[in-house]
Amino acid sequence: MNLEVIAGRLYLIPPKGILEQLKPTILEKFNGGEFKYIGENFRLPSDKMRFEIEAVVDDDCDVCPAAVEILSELTAKYGNIVAKVYNISYVKSPFEPITATPTFRINGKVRFTGIPLDPDSINKYFSEFLKEAYVTTHPKLQWLIERIRRYAEIHGYRRNPNDIAYMNLIYKLLKNIDDYGHPYCPCRPLRKKPGMSREEIYNLNRDKICPCIYAPMDIKKRGMCLCSLFWTKEKVNEYIRGRLERYGHVIREIEYVQKALEELKKRVVTGRSKVLAESIINKLQEIYVALPD
Repeated sequence: MNLEVIAGRLYLIPPKGILEQLKPTILEKFNGGEFKYIGENFRLPSDKMRFEIEAVVDDDCDVCPAAVEILSELTAKYGNIVAKVYNISYVKSPFEPITATPTFRINGKVRFTGIPLDPDSINKYFSEFLKEAYVTTHPKLQWLIERIRRYAEIHGYRRNPNDIAYMNLIYKLLKNIDDYGHPYCPCRPLRKKPGMSREEIYNLNRDKICPCIYAPMDIKKRGMCLCSLFWTKEKVNEYIRGRLERYGHVIREIEYVQKALEELKKRVVTGRSKVLAESIINKLQEIYVALPD
């Protein structure tokens, strides 16, 4: 494959068209040049996980040069990011179908299309997708989810019914695994001092490993644990009733449209129409779980 590698982490495939034209700009960023898009406040969800970002661009795309610059800045700033940019004016995309450029994929799973053009929005946009990739591709994810499921099943609890809140708690627990070796409760401060080993931190905080020993007492008192990971069945039913009272009409409309689109998808076997139907369904699902509490 015809490619060029910059600093061992940014792959230009092939180095033609806009990738060739942007090479001086890319090199400048790796040599201490000014960052245009990734600000000082931008943070990766983890400095321990490797993030592989694949992007497809083409010579006729107006915003693709900005996408290439963004990836250049990310790889220049963070040693645990590797980016591969495919110019599909000359080579085939590594993932299909492609309905627009630029399209991105992180760690082989998290996929998204397009970019905002102002720096603040770009920072938030990439932060969200990198966080999603961190959670969904973390090697301890299934172990942690199974641990939570077993505990809830044994004690008759339910996990947080809000998917966004639930995944945010999963993210924090995974971060504690990476940082301290165990899934410590994200809402109970750890007893620790600078320079302490993981073992020393564990000896002082083993009572806070999730599910922590304080959870049953909190759940009995409040209907949920301190960080709201585990709920009683009654508390979940109360939450659902309140949600339906406030947003039931919206949910019913979404479900109606989803059913219609699912039927459309069955009839449209191939082509861009199927991709469009699937993208609308996915977007409706995002709206559903993102309804405010």
